[in-house]
Amino acid sequence: MKILLIHCHYRLPGGEDAVFAAERALLERRGHTVLVYERSNEEAAHGLAKALLPLHAVWNHRAACEVSDLIRREGVEAVHIHNTLLLLSPAVVRAAKRCGVPVVQTLHNFRLFCPNGILLRDGAVCEDCPRRGLHCALQHRCYRGSLAQTLVVAASYRLHRALGSWRGVWVTTPTEFDREKLLAFNRLRPTFDESRLVVKPNPVNVPAGPVIPWEERDRRFVFAGRLEELKGLRTVIEAWRLLGDTAPELLIAGDGPLADWARAQALPRVRFLGQLERAELHRLIGASYAVIAASLCYESFALVPAEAHALGTPVLASRIGNVGASVRPGFDGLCFAPGDAAALAGAVRALRAMQFDCAAIAAATRRRFSEEENYRTLMKLYGRRAAEESL
Repeated sequence: MKILLIHCHYRLPGGEDAVFAAERALLERRGHTVLVYERSNEEAAHGLAKALLPLHAVWNHRAACEVSDLIRREGVEAVHIHNTLLLLSPAVVRAAKRCGVPVVQTLHNFRLFCPNGILLRDGAVCEDCPRRGLHCALQHRCYRGSLAQTLVVAASYRLHRALGSWRGVWVTTPTEFDREKLLAFNRLRPTFDESRLVVKPNPVNVPAGPVIPWEERDRRFVFAGRLEELKGLRTVIEAWRLLGDTAPELLIAGDGPLADWARAQALPRVRFLGQLERAELHRLIGASYAVIAASLCYESFALVPAEAHALGTPVLASRIGNVGASVRPGFDGLCFAPGDAAALAGAVRALRAMQFDCAAIAAATRRRFSEEENYRTLMKLYGRRAAEESL
């Protein structure tokens, strides 16, 4: 098949970019012709592009035309859209639909119903917007703390909800937890066709080599991801402060708005590695005791915990949403109360005294998130009517 992938990158790389790259590589390995329409919000950082960003976030006419032209000129047979915020706008979804080819939209977050996408406000889960309306986001300036930017995002999704931009589109969500949430919200604020909402876990690609046994691993912990509030970095730093002289080594991989704050704490057993290549991150995780996933929100797909488990590495996860649901306590990690540094410190102590069958963790995870299963679902979404009806 000839498949078009569409994605708008955020200014800082994250899990959505990794999923986009992994699915592109998967399709190419299977012999498909993959075309890519990529943009980055970094393009709108200065000058006229920055001034026009509010308009483009609501309706980017140029991007929609370019997508339509590309589909028709290249004979594209299926379109798979990942992120459209901010620069592309949902106008590209409508443009793809008008071309008469199957269109798939992956929901990496809850943005259809919540302007900040994560159902989080003031450090706690918030479902006001899907239940009461998008005006709640304006009241609390939920997108980047800005009334103007929140208004732009809310306007974009309110307009395209009214226009039915996601009607007739296959919508995928990575977990059953997300599916249930989205269905509940959709019944209150109809946005997509419920019969076209499909659970498709994100691909989990890690080296296929041997798994390092528990007793041979380095006695260190890894925190990997954006260094920001919603990932629970403050909880992790505070837990290491509480552990004091008994703290194991903590390696922090990534970058983000809390990077300077975290470094300024100057904790002796904490090292900052910056943004790592995926292969290097996998090597690090696969040789460590555990990964810490301290999220304060539901998240849409716990990619780092899934990759850790595929490498046989246990996960210490906050007991909330998809992060908490990704762990089977005692088998592949432990859970702790979200935002509770003392509980995390206790989980670190407990995990160090445990034994894990790392090979069993890896085997179970690789079966669940196998490339073959992911590919089979993609082909159903992209393919013939008989395949569509079987979903």
